[in-house]
Amino acid sequence: MHRDELTRWVGDTDAFLHGHWRTAPAVFRPGTAAASAAGPAAPLSLEEIDAAVAGGLLRVPHLELARAGDPVHSSRYTRARTVSGVTTPGYADPHRVRELLAEGATLVLRNVEHWHPATRALTRRLEGELGRRVEAFFFVTPPGAQGLDLHRDDADVLLLQGTGSKRWTVRGGPAGPDWGPGEVADAGPALLSDTLRPGEVLYIPRGFAHEAVGGEGLSSHLSLTIREVGTQQLFASLQRLLLDGLPLPARPLDDAALHAAAELLLERFRTRLPELTSEVLLDHARRAQLAEGAVPGLGADPGIAALAARLGAPQEPGANAA
Repeated sequence: MHRDELTRWVGDTDAFLHGHWRTAPAVFRPGTAAASAAGPAAPLSLEEIDAAVAGGLLRVPHLELARAGDPVHSSRYTRARTVSGVTTPGYADPHRVRELLAEGATLVLRNVEHWHPATRALTRRLEGELGRRVEAFFFVTPPGAQGLDLHRDDADVLLLQGTGSKRWTVRGGPAGPDWGPGEVADAGPALLSDTLRPGEVLYIPRGFAHEAVGGEGLSSHLSLTIREVGTQQLFASLQRLLLDGLPLPARPLDDAALHAAAELLLERFRTRLPELTSEVLLDHARRAQLAEGAVPGLGADPGIAALAARLGAPQEPGANAA
């Protein structure tokens, strides 16, 4: 399988998947033996973020600010906008955002793929190569500042340093399967401690605790979270695989009808369960996760532009005008 996009991020994909995936953090620097010679391209620039914020279309929760793990209340960096007499709160205020950044807050842009076409194209390429949902987050941190305390993410993370530098510390993963994302008090000794500079990539395995502090200049990085399914998704997929198309009555009226419905369920389970494998179930769950994560209309052909082109095209001779 070709993994051209992943290669740009980590170089030798086989070495990455066998030596680091889910097991060990790593830094990849373009031009080194462990990374691609060219390195990944940054799809989003600070100038584009300025334009998005100034344009007034970015709102909470796509945008937030935090300082050392504590969210800054949105009233401090948003304002209401009035359109056609309707006032709606939550729009980014460029002046307040810049002021809070200068005071040491970190700007967090969530799900950038929702509104930035180049980032959306990147996440879709990686989704095609990895078979898992990929979301994009963008962080801007002043020198010496820390946006999030030591925490775990429920996703594998690939992040690309864009501007400035940032000092990262990655510690161990959970001790067992019963864990959750969020802040942790202690996660053992550091497995990796390194400073990322522009063009360099850091991989953090799912659940491994990590934190970072802004270094020289204004640090910005793109963080790609690679989501994995859990037991709830597996259970939902098992239900779909076993029961889709089964004509069950909604409200059986008597004991005989209830027994008939129960027997119908049992017969379907007896028939289909022997055919199912863990590979089939996991594949179904991952495909369902990708479908659920897709935002309707994103990535489709530009509907309005396509309509304009169609309406502006010359009609065939004899065609009836609308």
